[in-house]
Parts: sequence; C-alpha cells; structure tokens
Amino acid sequence: MKRKYQNDRITVFWDSDKCIRAGNCDRQLPQVFDINKRPWVNIDAADVDEIKRVIDTCPTGALSYEVPGELKTETVITVQRDGPYKVAGKCRLVGTDGKDIDSGNTFALCRCGKSSKMPFCDGSHYRIGFKDG
Repeated sequence: MKRKYQNDRITVFWDSDKCIRAGNCDRQLPQVFDINKRPWVNIDAADVDEIKRVIDTCPTGALSYEVPGELKTETVITVQRDGPYKVAGKCRLVGTDGKDIDSGNTFALCRCGKSSKMPFCDGSHYRIGFKDG
C-alpha cells in the first residue's frame, strides 16, 4: 500500500510493500517517524534536509520524497554493504515479459537470492547472514 504525507515543503511517500522495517527512519528521526502514532509520519516535526537525509538511508526505498522545485536527474545504483542494490532516481524496472515491475524513484533489488518478493529485497539477507564476498 502506498501512502503520501505532504506539506508545502516536502512530500514523503511510503510503500508498505517495500518496507522491511529496518528501522533507520524511527531510530534516526523519531519525532517524524513513529510507528506507534497515526499517521506514523509527521513531516512538520523536522527540517526538510533532516527528513531527506534520513529517507536517503532507507535500504529498500519504501520511503522516498519529492521537494518542490528540486529535480532528481541522475539515477544512482548503490551496492549496500551485505545488502541489496539500492536504485535511487527516476527509473523503470522491466520484467522478462516486458511489463513494468516498478517505476518509482527508489527501490532495492535483492542480491542474496533469497527474497520472497523477488526481484525486490525483503530483508532475507539479514536472516541468512549474507555477506559481501
């Protein structure tokens, strides 16, 4: 399920299907990200740059953002240590059947081969102890 939290300074998107609850968001910025509150994202509780910094640490892309007037023109693929490939930027992921699997701004692709949500990361690398080799 995709949700949107918006004010005039930033729009935060959350895709629960991608979320593996790594906890980066609520550990780093608990006044904004609090899973015990509804809504669980309070974008008025911190500076836009702080929110962006924390969202950029989301390993799966379950959290992403848009800032009015700020264009993301570059797509960056990052190999995360002992984890997935994080794809950030405007990008289309196309399946073997030629159909779009995802066309979001951020997503994580499984590297360990054990995800139940292939080709996306579901956090299985934690359970199996996947290490860069």
